[in-house]
Amino acid sequence: MDLLIITPFKNEQDSILRTMESIVMQSYHPVKWLMMDDGSDDLSPKLVKQYQKRYHFIHYHRRKTTPGERATGNNIVGLFNEGLQLAAKLKIKWDIVAKLDADLVVQRSDYLEFLMDKFARYPTLGIASGVTFILDKGKKVIESNHRWHTQGPNKFYRKACLEEIGGLKPFKGWDGIDDILARAKNYITEKFFEQEILHLYPTQTRSAEGGIKKGLKREAFGYRNMGYPFYMYLMKSLKLTKNRGPYHGLLYLYYGLKASLFQPRMVSREEAGVVKAFMRKRWKNDFLYTKDLT
Repeated sequence: MDLLIITPFKNEQDSILRTMESIVMQSYHPVKWLMMDDGSDDLSPKLVKQYQKRYHFIHYHRRKTTPGERATGNNIVGLFNEGLQLAAKLKIKWDIVAKLDADLVVQRSDYLEFLMDKFARYPTLGIASGVTFILDKGKKVIESNHRWHTQGPNKFYRKACLEEIGGLKPFKGWDGIDDILARAKNYITEKFFEQEILHLYPTQTRSAEGGIKKGLKREAFGYRNMGYPFYMYLMKSLKLTKNRGPYHGLLYLYYGLKASLFQPRMVSREEAGVVKAFMRKRWKNDFLYTKDLT
């Protein structure tokens, strides 16, 4: 099986070297690693080109037109899709494609080999990821403990699965709805906690994305995009209050109420039904994983 990696980036000079080094040190390499530059004006393109000269599987590509500031959601999906189009133009054959952010540091040298082996051994594994963590005052904090939810910064897709779910949704929340739609197609989606990845810039805190308020607002609107019921906002608000304090919890609840009242959901009626069915299974924790197949 062949792996294609697509990395969207913009102005990542402070992190991209660590990301590239952790990938080139892997025991398994992709057939191609497409570095999709979204209009950087710092040193990151130069750094990527230096690695491109040393490693034949790295390919630098600069986007011709950019939407302006760094963004999540539709812009990230747009860059990923542009990467798929570039792969087709370059006649790159692949079975698994990974969307890998430029602010990650893989901890183990068998990360790619590990996940590719999982895809080879389990034909119904549709989407997979490692687990990202941040360092908070030197303490390791896992970003998401949901095993079914593969994490946006490092997502691996089986080609057939990606095609069956209709590709990625061009909105904030794409990295949640893809797992839900894949499971509705009888694929397994799984986060493998054996593979830890340091996330240097958590989405809701990096200044390039507007800081805490804009991050919470994007996440609230992401829930609405996916058609999540309002009680999900209440649960998330309570979690934020516990972990970060009442300001974060109440602010998120405000954005959730605003999204529910004024923001149209961006999934179809049929997909909204799939989400509701998924939520019922989620409460029962009635999910199949690769260990259940052995």
